[in-house]
Amino acid sequence: TAQTLPKWEGWYTRGAREEQWTYGRNLQTSTMLSLLTPEYQQRMTQMDYHEAVSNAPQWMAAFCYPEGFMRWWAEFSINEIEVIVTPHQVQLLSGVADNFLRKVLIGRRHVQKVPQWYGETIGFWDGNTLVAWTANVIPWTMSHSMFEYSDKLQVIEVFTPSRDGNGITVDATFYDPEAFIRPLHIVTPWIRRNGPDDPEARYTFIECRVQSTIVNGPDGRPTQLIPTDEGFIDYFGRPWAENWEKRFEKGWQHPEH
Repeated sequence: TAQTLPKWEGWYTRGAREEQWTYGRNLQTSTMLSLLTPEYQQRMTQMDYHEAVSNAPQWMAAFCYPEGFMRWWAEFSINEIEVIVTPHQVQLLSGVADNFLRKVLIGRRHVQKVPQWYGETIGFWDGNTLVAWTANVIPWTMSHSMFEYSDKLQVIEVFTPSRDGNGITVDATFYDPEAFIRPLHIVTPWIRRNGPDDPEARYTFIECRVQSTIVNGPDGRPTQLIPTDEGFIDYFGRPWAENWEKRFEKGWQHPEH
């Protein structure tokens, strides 16, 4: 019941930055490659080469590609995390270039036949510990010189109250027999910043294309469109009307207001 659930609702930031290997900050390429299967070693090497040598990074946020499930553990893909707890589900909401809305469905089973960008997450309570199991993900990449993963990826997360009472500790284990030679593991502290009663706490919904106009240029490298470029869209104007006027209304005489 709502009365017996942990009082986790509120806003959190992730801590232990230097210990988060998924950020790629303190991780050598050779170390990460040693944990991948040959096919996924090749894919990661391809990405690293073209980011470092070709200068043609293909970052998710830059092109407004889908983030994909594993980007939840990247450094700059999410910001503050809003947590909402109900008897039927635990909702996790965050984002920077895209909106991550994750729902841990309590007491359910995996039923979706079509893979999802953020997978399908079910879970259960063991006292004040939440155990979550995610499967049915769409294969994608962490980008930023990291690895790709397959649709075989499954993740077990264990959420427990932090010892100091000021947050949640999230213990995650990643299983992907197609991409990883063994399970991978990470522990991330979530530090509570605000409660649900904070009068100024808000989640700002994100529309990626409004804040990024990057495309691949003729040379295959990222370039940013400006208002004078073909294909630039002014999302703060009337782009639908601009298309009609440019393509279909040439020579028309519009009534004066």
